Amino acid sequence: MKRIVIFTDGTWNSPEDGVATNVLQMARAVQPEVNGIEQIAFYDWGVGTDRKKLSGGITGAGIDKNIMDCYRFIVHNYNDGDQLFFFGFSRGAYTARSLAGFIRNCGLLKREHANKIPTAYKLYRKRSKSTGPNEVTAEQFRQDFAVADITPIEFVGVWDTVGALGIPIPFWGTLGEREFLFHDTEPSKIIQHARHALAIDENRIDFEPTLWSNKPGLDLQQVWFSGVHSDVGGGYSEAGLSHIACQWILQQAKLLGLEFEQHFTDTLRPDPSDKQHNERKGIYRARKLFVRDITGPLHKMVKERWELDIDGYRKKSKALLRLLQSKNGDWSQIALVG
Repeated sequence: MKRIVIFTDGTWNSPEDGVATNVLQMARAVQPEVNGIEQIAFYDWGVGTDRKKLSGGITGAGIDKNIMDCYRFIVHNYNDGDQLFFFGFSRGAYTARSLAGFIRNCGLLKREHANKIPTAYKLYRKRSKSTGPNEVTAEQFRQDFAVADITPIEFVGVWDTVGALGIPIPFWGTLGEREFLFHDTEPSKIIQHARHALAIDENRIDFEPTLWSNKPGLDLQQVWFSGVHSDVGGGYSEAGLSHIACQWILQQAKLLGLEFEQHFTDTLRPDPSDKQHNERKGIYRARKLFVRDITGPLHKMVKERWELDIDGYRKKSKALLRLLQSKNGDWSQIALVG
């Protein structure tokens, strides 16, 4: 048995970016072996990081390639009994979740059938949403070419999934979504444990979060953190807020046996008083301000930041203020974790 760990980054994130996201930092720090168990990692760049950066970022067209690249790595390395761990940020979170949906619908191909990856993806694209993996064609495909009818995924950990596959162009709306609505990003019975870190203070309407729906038998936690999109997923040198969300997901994965090198875990400095950034700039300022609905538990450091009132947080955090008003300002009515 070994652990295969897949990391998928957000739009325009690449290993050459000046400040690494949580995804890239964790990908660099996967311990190669733990108690005789091999751990192998694959890092996939964000949508729109190659020479087709603009079109890939605007339309999400690159997401097909991202998913198939990750899937191909798993097919080339998977043996029966291996554990799968997926991590993603932003559109990379969407990629990780769609990768899980791809595996549920088409199975994980045997290595001798790796040439059928494009065929499997076409089957995934054209499936009926009403039948999905239970469709006769999908079931027969898995029976003929996959290692098993159901290949379990041990853990999926994501930061701030963005549902829209397009980004806003001024006065044009959001492009490129319709073609990619086939993606199956809902949790299925093959996912054993799912964790989702969400940004309380992201206020761009085009970054509306895509939450998981809870399913029977699924170990699911969706927890809210202070900050905007990249304050949760990482990418800023002032990383105190993103380290909170990074540490939470890292600890959840460690509980299942995945280990990271000490040099990385020692550098995490979770700090609820660190800088919160403003990402509603440029073309995003022409779009409507969006206040997220907080629908789950908060990380305990959200309350710390509120009590410290860092940079006027009590007035600036409109989503948290709305939640507290609905509870008559009573923190005891709000679930805290971490």
